[in-house]
Amino acid sequence: MNTKRWIIAAIALLVILAAIGFLSWHSAAKPAAPAFPIDKNDVISSWTFTGVDTATSSAAKAKADIARLTGLLGKGQYDDYDIYIGIGNDEVLLGDGKAAYDAYDRAIARYPSQGLAYTDMAALMNDLGATHTALTAYETAAAVQPAVFEYAIQWISYLTRTFPNETALVDQAFAFAKAHYGDTPQILTLKAGWQTEEGQYAAAIATWKQVEALAPGGNSAAINAEIARLTAKEAAAP
Repeated sequence: MNTKRWIIAAIALLVILAAIGFLSWHSAAKPAAPAFPIDKNDVISSWTFTGVDTATSSAAKAKADIARLTGLLGKGQYDDYDIYIGIGNDEVLLGDGKAAYDAYDRAIARYPSQGLAYTDMAALMNDLGATHTALTAYETAAAVQPAVFEYAIQWISYLTRTFPNETALVDQAFAFAKAHYGDTPQILTLKAGWQTEEGQYAAAIATWKQVEALAPGGNSAAINAEIARLTAKEAAAP
């Protein structure tokens, strides 16, 4: 009887160990979730795009640079964040979108509060047709590093150009810019352009007047010509 119980216990132990082994393998085999996932609204049909001709010296240099940079990872000579961005840029040159995505994603995972990797990711995603992901990347760059004014410019430019009808998102972006930078000619120029494209002629005229007041004499002739054009369009509108 004791022998039978020992055999049963041994079998049960083997089953438990096998289950633990399977779970450990499954966990190890499962890839880590990306730091910057693809938006659920985007479908990337192909990760490859036209890069440089693989037979050219530029392609050879890019491949050599990837090998060199990969060898520097973890050595402490350069920050891995910068290395991953460099690798991503080389992969873009070669037209390998997936490898570029992985490199930028590793940079983001390393320093999620730095904006540069997000803007590089955004440009890549736009090239791959993943416009929602690109927009999120641009927005995140501005959000995590608002001190870099250029990130806000890139975000708002992309948003108003690619998603002009998303009025709520556009309004939020301009509100963000105003809260962080006040009224600036650069942001207001983007706003006037968007208002014009949306047929908001009266609002665009008012915004152009703000631009002119903030930068008197800068482009007054061009601004006044645009105001005159918009005034005529407003008058002709039904």
